[in-house]
Amino acid sequence: MKRLIALLVVLGFFVGVVSMSEAAVPAKKAPVKKPVAKKVVKKVVKKVVKAAPKKAAPAPVAPAPPPAPVAPVAPPAPVAVKAAPTAGLFGWGINTELKGEYINTGKGAISGSAGLMGNVVLNDFVGLGPMFGGSANTVKFKLGTGYFQGGGNLKAVPVYAGGVINLPQWLGGQESYLTGGLNYVVYGNGKTTGKIGGDVFFGITADLGLGLGKTGFEIGYSIVRSNTVTSKGLSLSVSQPLAL
Repeated sequence: MKRLIALLVVLGFFVGVVSMSEAAVPAKKAPVKKPVAKKVVKKVVKKVVKAAPKKAAPAPVAPAPPPAPVAPVAPPAPVAVKAAPTAGLFGWGINTELKGEYINTGKGAISGSAGLMGNVVLNDFVGLGPMFGGSANTVKFKLGTGYFQGGGNLKAVPVYAGGVINLPQWLGGQESYLTGGLNYVVYGNGKTTGKIGGDVFFGITADLGLGLGKTGFEIGYSIVRSNTVTSKGLSLSVSQPLAL
């Protein structure tokens, strides 16, 4: 027992000595690790800036040509103002025709017969003009009466029915027409009626400045028959329109 205690005391002594010796020796400093600086690798991102393509300089724009000079507009031609048609000499508004005619028969003092006719001129109430491609004034109708005297001692009062066809203008606007009809002597030689006759003419018009309208000059062939005397042959006539 004593030996065990002695052993523990010795062991404790040695432990104390060792502890003191370790305390006397300065402890070695643990090596201090130097902080390693992290290398910051900066990635330099190079932005490749593509140079914008240079815009081509705009082509020079040619200046617009000046507007063509505008030709001066000619003033409108003066419009001839036609006088309003009058109602006529007596205000009746009736179109008539006074016609003098000569029939060359080779008989009598004047080698023929002379006559004077008065006709009423009627518009185309039938519409023949438009039927044949003309206007409403292409065709006119005539009704009248008159007196003839002359070659072979002719004396006759005929009644007359006929018409007029206005032809297209020619020779720079010359107006022309055809006219013709039938006559019947209601009183003549022997104080009795006669027979049927007729006439046909080609005529042109001219303004003689009478203020009565254009005068017609006609050439043709005529026949007038009383009971006992007949006048026929080449005829000349002059007609003048009159508004009554």
